Amino acid sequence: MTRFSKILLVLVLFASIAFMGFAAVSSVGGPNWQKEAAKMTDYLFEPQPGEILTWSVKTRRGGEQISTSPVLAKVIVAAQKHKIQQQNEKIDQITKTIPPLEKAKANWEKINKLDREAMDLMAAELSQKIAALDTEITQLANEGIKISQQTLEVNQEAAERRSDVFRLQDQIDEIRNENYLAQEQQKTLRDYIARIEGKVQRLQRQKELLQKAVKGTNYEENSISQK
Repeated sequence: MTRFSKILLVLVLFASIAFMGFAAVSSVGGPNWQKEAAKMTDYLFEPQPGEILTWSVKTRRGGEQISTSPVLAKVIVAAQKHKIQQQNEKIDQITKTIPPLEKAKANWEKINKLDREAMDLMAAELSQKIAALDTEITQLANEGIKISQQTLEVNQEAAERRSDVFRLQDQIDEIRNENYLAQEQQKTLRDYIARIEGKVQRLQRQKELLQKAVKGTNYEENSISQK
């Protein structure tokens, strides 16, 4: 027997003894592996009947085979290691995203700082503009009040002027009526004067005829007396 074979035999012997001790401890005073298996809801533990009862474990999602062993504790430990490995992988993936996120965070903080400073300046300018607008609004409001008062005064004066206009229009209407009556009277008088003038003219003609008649009579009388 070679030296390597002797060493291998010793290792197998110690492994067998350790395995027997582990099995004995597990069966006597170790943890309740059935309860531990029930807690691991992400894994499915199944017994495989045969000459030696064998336990297998696989993931519930995907059905990935993890381990098989006659000892339930061993497959549970394998499942726990698998779960720890998956969690470590997730942690590694998450950890890989931390530096870019930190870089992005620092960049955004810098941008936010610049934006905040710009916004503070803009807010100060807007506050000044708002104060100026408030002052202007107050002035405009006062001017509006003055204009309203002036408008009331103008409306009152306009109302008085309208009253004057109505009064004057009434007076004008009265004057027009009086003028119309005067024109009618003048027309009547002109007609009357025309009639009188016609009578005067007729009387004048009669006078002239009488005068001519009187002159003719006198002439005849003078002629007779001369003879």
